[in-house]
Amino acid sequence: MKLFLSICLCLGMLFSMEAQTSDAPKTKDTISLENEYFDKLKEKISIRTNFSGDVRSYQIQDSETSLELVPNSEYRLSLTIDYRFLGITLGFSPQFLPGNDDENLKGKTELSNFGLQFYFDKWLQRISYERIKGFYINNTGDFIENWQQGIDPYIQLSGLRTTTYAGNTAYKFNDNFSLPAINGYIHWQKKSAGSFIPSLDYNYINAELKDIGETDIKSNEINITLKPSYFYTFIYQHHWFLSVEISPGIGINFTKDKEINILSNTSTSGNSNGLHYVYDSTLLLGYNSNSLYGGAKYNVKNLSNFDKSEENFLQTENFFEFFIGYRFDAPKLIKKPFDWVEKKTGL
Repeated sequence: MKLFLSICLCLGMLFSMEAQTSDAPKTKDTISLENEYFDKLKEKISIRTNFSGDVRSYQIQDSETSLELVPNSEYRLSLTIDYRFLGITLGFSPQFLPGNDDENLKGKTELSNFGLQFYFDKWLQRISYERIKGFYINNTGDFIENWQQGIDPYIQLSGLRTTTYAGNTAYKFNDNFSLPAINGYIHWQKKSAGSFIPSLDYNYINAELKDIGETDIKSNEINITLKPSYFYTFIYQHHWFLSVEISPGIGINFTKDKEINILSNTSTSGNSNGLHYVYDSTLLLGYNSNSLYGGAKYNVKNLSNFDKSEENFLQTENFFEFFIGYRFDAPKLIKKPFDWVEKKTGL
């Protein structure tokens, strides 16, 4: 909580100072393709750093037990660069961050991710890669009698690795609403607006558990989800914005599991599929100026199967994020190849 308040205080002071200088006259190089509701900052490169608790966790449930698998990476850092139609993100979870340094209780986790975003007139396309190795069982007390939180170590699964390839394709209906204004921050929403934005989520998760005795376990899962989302961005005094996203969804998943006996070199496998539902919502509060921008975001996302009679696999990503970024004029070395691509493709 102290960390949360400290970051909010620093961001508030920084934006207050910036507001005194951000109303300077704009030039054609600063703002381009203006319209009534938002500006496209076409000649600006946007670079930002993000501090978040965006770490994926899993929960496996059946009629008798529940297993909560969590990586020992409470916080992560990421760096994102956006320009015109392209965004690139690199993320990692350093041990020096608070909450990432208690390996004696929760074990060691290795986490890395990479993402790309493509911005079009009405479309937004995301693709990402994430690898996590090393988990612990968050509800260890359900399995070990007289276990004491903060004193006794959790049950650790250092041999559990997950690799996730994910994508999202979204389409907006309202031309007055800008998706890049709340994603890559290469647009600046000037007037309040909202839009119905249906999207398709899809991911492939490869999980492998080793070093637990005579058996190795492998799992491959594909999830496809359709979400009829709605977004709205409120603008206050030109610079401040509050954006809300509500995204319920329904989808289908396909799973293949395999258990391998190392000693006998034999294996058993099984396939399953089913329907799932998703609830995904985001609240984003931020500040904009010609150069400096930043804010805070809270996201809630839960995926669960409809069929509760069999083993239920849940994915949870509830997290907060603080971000601060800066926009600057793109050098000719960067502009020329983007000009060439736009000319050839008509982007």
